[in-house]
Amino acid sequence: MSFRSPLLLLSGLALLAGSIVAQAEDATSKTPVGAESHAWLELQKSGAAASTIERPLPGELADRSYDRYAETFTHPIPDTLVRDSFISGGGGGGK
Repeated sequence: MSFRSPLLLLSGLALLAGSIVAQAEDATSKTPVGAESHAWLELQKSGAAASTIERPLPGELADRSYDRYAETFTHPIPDTLVRDSFISGGGGGGK
């Protein structure tokens, strides 16, 4: 193998890498920031890709979940939120 073959191969790879990077930069510069996120959220909201297979909760589990949800309405909404009141034993709570 001569000295010219590896040099020619490396220069060809460098040119190819440069064109790939330029194409990637062009592709990303044309897409507005957040466009992909908005597209995914719209797909989720529309339900177009939702599964057609129903997966209901078993009866006892559904009953317990609903009872827990309904029980939350039996407590008055406090005027102020005391952060430590939700942590057993005091805790730090990220203060």
